[in-house]
Formats: sequence, structure tokens, C-alpha cells
Amino acid sequence: MHTFLFQYLPYMAGALFVCGVTYRIAAQGKTVQAYSTQFLSNDRLLKWGSNFFHVGIILVFFGHIFGLLAPEWAYDWLITNEQKRQLAILMGSGAGLITFFGICMLTLRRFANRAVVANSHFGDYLFVILIFLQIVTGLMGTVETVNHDLEHYMNLDRWAQGLFTFLPDSADFIVDASLPHKIHILLGFLLVIIFPFTKLMHMTALPVRYLIDYAQGLTRRK
Repeated sequence: MHTFLFQYLPYMAGALFVCGVTYRIAAQGKTVQAYSTQFLSNDRLLKWGSNFFHVGIILVFFGHIFGLLAPEWAYDWLITNEQKRQLAILMGSGAGLITFFGICMLTLRRFANRAVVANSHFGDYLFVILIFLQIVTGLMGTVETVNHDLEHYMNLDRWAQGLFTFLPDSADFIVDASLPHKIHILLGFLLVIIFPFTKLMHMTALPVRYLIDYAQGLTRRK
């Protein structure tokens, strides 16, 4: 089961993500933009919550990219692995807390604002709950990183880079990983799988629109 969840599921999730996003853009392009509840209630919870969440989630995303996928040779000339671990704890805590405050405000609004509740569907509640749990487990994982040694942290990097380079048995690196880390990882794969069918798809709207306009511009020049 461990091998399936942490060795094969990532590739399955990636395949479903690519197929789902491609289908959604090709067949349902007009539904990619997220339905905004700002028109229902442009309140402080939305303004502050949305700003905190989006700033925090961007920092978290790029922090994960650098923290997990950067090979040792790309940074060992500047910082040591222990310094990288300390930086991950510091930056991860800050970005995670910013995102946490944002999702708390958005979750409260989703469940407490009457206008929003009246226009919400099951998927809206599922989406916000999953994001909330993902952020909470991420913060718990940061605490585990503080309490464990460097090897525990580096094994997470080795696992992620092993998947990226198609290394066989890379799941063995995180056999002894903490439970919060494992739950955080699995929730991440779940979000990747459902991404094409949620409001997260609005993240693809701007780059896809840019590529389409760019392609059309090249065609006109010819």
C-alpha cells in the first residue's frame, strides 16, 4: 500500500491532471474562470482572506518547488543542507501561517455568509475543506521537521526528486516519514486529481489566454 500511494499514485495523479486540464480547456473553456462570490457579498472576509490566501499560496508553491525539487548541487555552493532545512522551517512557517489566516477567513465566509451559503454547492464546501486540511497538515509537517533530524528532511527531498527523475523505489525514502507529512502528501495528490474539476482551474485561465493570443499574433504576422 505504501508503494502504491507514494510511488504509483503520483504518476496517476499527474496523468489525470494533464488529461483533465486539457479536456476542461478544450471542451469546456468558457467554464474555466471561477464563479466569483464577490458579486454576492464584497465583505472584509473576502478582501482580507483572498489577499492572504493568494499571497500565501504563491509563496508556499514556490517554496515547495525549491525545497523539494532543487538538487543539492544547485545550492550547496551557497548554503548547507542544514541551512536549507532552517530556511524551509522559517519560510514554510511564515507562508503557511499567511495562507492559514486566509483560508480561515474564506472558510468562515463560505459557511457563515447567508448570500454565499445560498449560492454554494457541495463542491464548494469540499474544496475549501480540503484546502484547509492541506494547509493544517502542512503546518503540522513543519513542526515535525523542527522535531526531527536533518536526514528526515532530506529523505523528503530524495523522494520528490526520485519521482521527478523516475527513480525506482523512491517511495522507500519516506517509509519512516511522519504521519502529518504523509497525510499532507496524499491530500496534495487528491487536490491534483480533482484540480481540473474545481475552481482552481481559474489559475490556468491567464496563461492559456496568453498562449492563445500569442499564437494568434504569430499567425497574423505570417
